[in-house]
Amino acid sequence: MSSINHSIDEYYDIVIVGAGPAGIGVGILLQKLGMSYVILEKTSIGASFKKWPKETRFISPSFTGNFFKMPDLNAVTPDTSPAFDLLTEHPTGIEYAQYLERVSKFFQLAIDTDVEVKSVEDKSGCFILNTSHGTYGSSFVIWAAGEYQFPKTNSFEGEHFCAHYSEINSFSDVMGKENIVIGAYESGFDAAINLAKLGKNVTLIDNSNYLKLIESDSSYSLSPFTRDRIKDAPDRIDYFEEMRVEKVTFVNAKYLITTDDNQTFISDGEPINCTGFDTSLKLVKELFDFEEGYPLLTGFDESKKTENLFLVGPQVKHGTALFCFIYKYRQRFAIVVEEIAKRNDIPPGTIEEVLKEYKYNNFYLKDLSCCDDECVC
Repeated sequence: MSSINHSIDEYYDIVIVGAGPAGIGVGILLQKLGMSYVILEKTSIGASFKKWPKETRFISPSFTGNFFKMPDLNAVTPDTSPAFDLLTEHPTGIEYAQYLERVSKFFQLAIDTDVEVKSVEDKSGCFILNTSHGTYGSSFVIWAAGEYQFPKTNSFEGEHFCAHYSEINSFSDVMGKENIVIGAYESGFDAAINLAKLGKNVTLIDNSNYLKLIESDSSYSLSPFTRDRIKDAPDRIDYFEEMRVEKVTFVNAKYLITTDDNQTFISDGEPINCTGFDTSLKLVKELFDFEEGYPLLTGFDESKKTENLFLVGPQVKHGTALFCFIYKYRQRFAIVVEEIAKRNDIPPGTIEEVLKEYKYNNFYLKDLSCCDDECVC
């Protein structure tokens, strides 16, 4: 590869950034096609899931329906099942990371861990990835770095007085008898429910009204799993909807939260910031064009700005269809890999043979018009 760039330490046809479910899932398909690839992971396989609070569980249920061509919703391949592997319906983060590790070992994936990608450059048909362990070169990059390790930090003034949801190892570590949770989508309700179970009085401030918001697309509405837990939660949660936090201060050993309608809430415990996560794409933002915060992609989930740069995972969006859950974005793995395989002159018969199982098991969503359908009841 010295003819391409003398500074490249290692070269692969394809580099995948991130060894979470998206990176592992797309890597398995590349492995089956015999393509030259490597997965680069900043820490370890499933690292984001290992950082979840220990009480947090998957909101999407796992179930062993594979024999009936209804693969486990949290599986990254049609022929594996976290429910079968872990023997639980709603895995913890640690449990799901174990599933990813076992899948990676079974398929003998090429993964370089403890490699942090610092920048990606597009150099006339060759990508140069500058990392903590030298420079990688490739013809294709598949970005699968996810979101959890990139918490939002600009939602309101005084955020530094709060603990972000992603920083909590266990809700039992949260100090104080009274706690305020800021933000009320899935992570906000999860924090409030778990704190209430510990006997704490919780104030949950929602800038929307997620309890009343009902949509058939799970990307925009609370999951049934969360709604069930809200019903069963101790009566210790005070819920305030359509109220936005503007400022947090710390005065006389108390936390003061001021909202947009000039209400003030006080607690002795550190507030929990559950306003969401940023995108890992900020590391390669110059290689994508964006609209309303989401990257503009072709029908193959390729950057409209940079040829041969593909995106997999929860940041994929087409129109109003947001692929933010595993059972959604796994349907796009084969779309990406099929296009890369064609560009690498993999025989059509080989591609079709490998993708046959994926198409048969609803792991191949090419016609996005179906994503506009609404449930009738």
